[in-house]
Amino acid sequence: MDTREAYQELGVDPSVSDAELKTIWRRLVAAWHPDRNATAGASRRMQHINKAYQHIRQLRDAHSDGAEDGGHTATQAEQPCASAAPESDCHRKTHVRKVQLSLEDAILGCTRTLRGHLKHTCHTCVGKGQRVLAQACLTCRGSGAVRKAALFGWLWNEESCADCGGDGRHRETCAPCGGSGSLTVAYRRRVRFPAGVRDGHVLSVPAPRHDEMAIDLELEVKIEPHPLFTLDGNGLLRCEMPVNGYAWMSGRWVEVPTPNGMQHMRLNRNALAYRLSGQGFPTSLRGPRGDYLVKVVPTFPDQDDPAQEALLEQLIAKSSDAIQADRTQPLGQWQRRLKRWSSKQKESTLDE
Repeated sequence: MDTREAYQELGVDPSVSDAELKTIWRRLVAAWHPDRNATAGASRRMQHINKAYQHIRQLRDAHSDGAEDGGHTATQAEQPCASAAPESDCHRKTHVRKVQLSLEDAILGCTRTLRGHLKHTCHTCVGKGQRVLAQACLTCRGSGAVRKAALFGWLWNEESCADCGGDGRHRETCAPCGGSGSLTVAYRRRVRFPAGVRDGHVLSVPAPRHDEMAIDLELEVKIEPHPLFTLDGNGLLRCEMPVNGYAWMSGRWVEVPTPNGMQHMRLNRNALAYRLSGQGFPTSLRGPRGDYLVKVVPTFPDQDDPAQEALLEQLIAKSSDAIQADRTQPLGQWQRRLKRWSSKQKESTLDE
């Protein structure tokens, strides 16, 4: 017989005092002693009552001796609940749930208010919905059986008492749970998620007491897919964005999305990848932010539009004149060498 079964056998709560416990034990002994109770199960029930009482007394005596001998006593910080209520009335429960965060929340950190409900077994009735009292059943008067007439009242049969289940003990509906055997506790917690939390990380959040339940939260982080950014296995934040090919060629300024918002960046015709320092994902939990890698993809329009083709022809002609006038340009130098070579080829042909 364990401690819980012992308290159930006597029909008392663990918080009962020693004096009340002894009074209830004496009352049960008086009701179930074989010399006073002629029912068939009285002797066996008497053994269970004495065994339960002895178990509880030994447990309490051992605890009392330990305290007198300088045994370890828990401080308030070691109590399973923050409340000053007795430990026997305070129970802990761990609630595991998933929390979805955006990639920006994981990079910058965020605060979320979590609400939920947790259903647990009623500790007053241990999930049975009833409490066994320290007195005989009112229906069968402790016998565990009731008589019912049969054959037009000429004979009588004994049936197990439905109110006490046949053990002769009086029961009443558990008030805390209303007879359901379970309780639902609502919780509301404000939780701070640190910058740099990754997908799959589990955060443990100890909770204050909720009625008779202290709910500890185990939060599994799930990072939502982002429409613009990707985070590789090395923790490097990346973004691939198309840009106007002509803007890229001319080194124009463009707006680039970052976790902090839009940022101006100047294009370079000689580069397709740009590294923005300190704009990426934190290198560790609550650590400094790493780099942000932006890859541009120059995009050019189709040349099927006659108006666009005419503009390109004008651009090529004007740029060619400017290049030929500048003797430092490789293309201008090449065209001059090509012109001299072509002239020599023509002279050789005329001499022949």
